Amino acid sequence: MTIIRHILLSFFTVLVLYILGMFVLKTIPYNGKPAIYITNNYYNWKGGDTYEKYKEFSKTTTYDVVITGSSRAYRGYSPFIFDSAGYNCFNLGTSAQSIKNTYFIIKHYLNPGNCKLLIVDVFAGAFTKNQLESSSDLVENLNDPSAAYDVAIHNKDIRTLNISALRCLTENDQPYFSKEDYSGKGYSIKDDSLSKKQQHDFFAGKKIKHKKLEIDEEQVDYFWKIIDLCTERHLKVVFVYSPVSYFYNYSIHHDFVGKLKPAIEKNELPFYDFSKCDSINTPYHFYDDSHLNSAGGGIFNHALIATLKHDNLLSKK
Repeated sequence: MTIIRHILLSFFTVLVLYILGMFVLKTIPYNGKPAIYITNNYYNWKGGDTYEKYKEFSKTTTYDVVITGSSRAYRGYSPFIFDSAGYNCFNLGTSAQSIKNTYFIIKHYLNPGNCKLLIVDVFAGAFTKNQLESSSDLVENLNDPSAAYDVAIHNKDIRTLNISALRCLTENDQPYFSKEDYSGKGYSIKDDSLSKKQQHDFFAGKKIKHKKLEIDEEQVDYFWKIIDLCTERHLKVVFVYSPVSYFYNYSIHHDFVGKLKPAIEKNELPFYDFSKCDSINTPYHFYDDSHLNSAGGGIFNHALIATLKHDNLLSKK
C-alpha cells in the first residue's frame, strides 16, 4: 500500500507541476503572445485562416458543395467560382491536413443536412506519416472542442498532450494573428506566379531532386474509413486529384492512385484525376511548386464544375 501511495502521490505532484508550468507559460506574455509559443515550434498560434473558416462555417446551413483537404484544397478550390455557377460552396481545407484528420473533420462537421456534395482532395502528401502540423493547427483552431480533442487523442504523438492543454488554456483568448490572403468561405487566394528561380528551373528543364515520399498505411486505412463514414451518413462524395506542377514527383503518382482505387472502385465512387490538366501551365498558374494561384485555380475550378455537372453530381437548393 505504501508503494501505491508513493506512486499516486508522485503522479499527482507531476500533474500539478505540469498544469502550473503550462499555466505560467501561457500567462507570461512575449511579443503579444503567450511565452509558451517560443518553447517549441510544434505549437500553432491561435488564429489565421483555420480559425476564421471554422468560425465562419455554419453546421446549420445547407451547402451544395463542401471541400476538404490540405492547403492544396483551400488554395485551389474557390467557393466563389462555385457560387458564381449557382452552387453554394464552402472550403474546409487546412494546412497540411492529413487524410486521417479529414476523417475527423467530416465526422464532426458534415452530414446530409448541411452538405449535398463532398469533394475530398486526395494528394499524396496528405497520406504521409507526419501529421503533427495538421493536428496542431486543428486542435488549436477548431471551434468545436469535441472535434479538436478527437484529433488530439488519435494523433498518437505525446506532444498533442501539450497542444491540448494549451487549447484548454487559450479557449477564451482572441486570435493572435490573421492572414491577409484569407478571402472568406474557407478560401485563401494568391495572385503571385512562381519565383524567378523556379521559372528559370522550369524553362531550363532542370531535373528536380524529389524528397522520398512514403505513403503511410494508416492514412490509407482512414481513406477507407472516410468512405465508410460517408456511406453510413448517406453523404454524396467524390474524390479529386487537383493539378500538379512540373515540380511534382509524378513517378509516384500511378502507385499512389493504385492504393486508393480498390476502395473507390469497390464502392463505385467518382474519382477525377486532374493532376495532368492540359490548360494549366506551371510558370503562370502556380505560385509555388505545389499550389495553384488564382488564375490556375480559375481554370481548374471551371473544368471541375463542368465535369461534375456533366455527371449529374451537382444540385442546387
